[in-house]
Amino acid sequence: MSPTHSFFGILAFLAAGVLLSASEPADTGGFGSLDPGALDPEIYKPVPEQWNEQNRMWQGVASIEATSNDRLWIVWYSGGKRGAGPENYILLATSGDGGLTWNKPFMALGRDDQIRLFDPEIWRDPNGRLWLFWAQSESTFRPGASRFEKEWDGRHGVWAMYTDNPEAGEDAQWSAPRRLCDGVMMNKPIVDSHGRWLYPVSLWNAGPSLYNLPEEMHGANVYVSTDGGETLSYLGGTDRGGMATLANEHNLVELDGGRLWLISRIDDGIGEAFSEDGGATWTEMTKTAYKQSSSRTQTRKLLSGNILFLKNGPIEGVGGKDVGRSRLMAFLSEDGGKTWIGGLELDPRGNVSHPDFSQTPDGTIYVIWDHDRGGTGDLLFARFTEDDVRAGKYVSENALPARVANRLEKK
Repeated sequence: MSPTHSFFGILAFLAAGVLLSASEPADTGGFGSLDPGALDPEIYKPVPEQWNEQNRMWQGVASIEATSNDRLWIVWYSGGKRGAGPENYILLATSGDGGLTWNKPFMALGRDDQIRLFDPEIWRDPNGRLWLFWAQSESTFRPGASRFEKEWDGRHGVWAMYTDNPEAGEDAQWSAPRRLCDGVMMNKPIVDSHGRWLYPVSLWNAGPSLYNLPEEMHGANVYVSTDGGETLSYLGGTDRGGMATLANEHNLVELDGGRLWLISRIDDGIGEAFSEDGGATWTEMTKTAYKQSSSRTQTRKLLSGNILFLKNGPIEGVGGKDVGRSRLMAFLSEDGGKTWIGGLELDPRGNVSHPDFSQTPDGTIYVIWDHDRGGTGDLLFARFTEDDVRAGKYVSENALPARVANRLEKK
């Protein structure tokens, strides 16, 4: 075990030129008592035995990044008996052969107290640096605690660490963890046409703020960095009315002319909003016509300029209804999201959700998703191109249909 403890600083919400502070928490029976500087996670390398495949009860919510055609990375979270709660921790694994084989997790991030680590994301920035993001929250083991108390402390926090040498695989050296801002970031940042890094961060509408954070800041937000991720500042946001009661899980797409499109998970489908001024102000969140269970989707621009859309079920739905968390599919838009073509079915089963993808310069797309989180606990991986999506089947030479990247091995 090699714990790393370091804190570079905290960035709170910056709105209208005023720094908003969480220094005066409400009386919440224990919550709101910890300064963010006391929340540094421990880094475990190797992964403790109690967190291996034989002892994990469930797992899911994975993210993937390709730093080359051979070197792939996946990250996900697990811990505890029933999903979200105080025992959650982060796992990291890598493949050195383009996803043909995957090593077991070689590193974990966690705490041995009531601080949960969850909802990780992994991203390669334009300079080749590999970033690992995750969320942290105070939680409770108190008997009879509500779901609210187990998952949500009113502020959460986006944390990050990075490596400058991702091609070293398990030998890569990582920076010390640091806290970036309040909230949760469940999808990758994007780099806009001005070179700004835009971070899709959500401050959940799960309940009252235990840290007296302004209610008008709850919803789907965007943070910006103009110095390569060294500092972040609040830019703007939407969904103040709470169409996503719990998790926005939003994506960002820059359309022609610099218009920004925000696509969000909401309680009963997919919501969207637009910004004409680079993300400072947004339209109100509205529900789209796309049929979708309340679950994370992916809508991001590819290197070609086309947009990839990963969702459960076909675009038009089935009989006017969504298909729940089943039939994970991929679609392509060549006109800025106005229409969608193709329809590559990645997984026809039920209980499949939360896809994430990456793309290498040669156009290859790499996707990860989870299946049967509390059962087999599969993390599924697939590899394909835009041609496969257009054809609705695997036709490219190096395509790789779904295979298991990690699976539970319960005793």
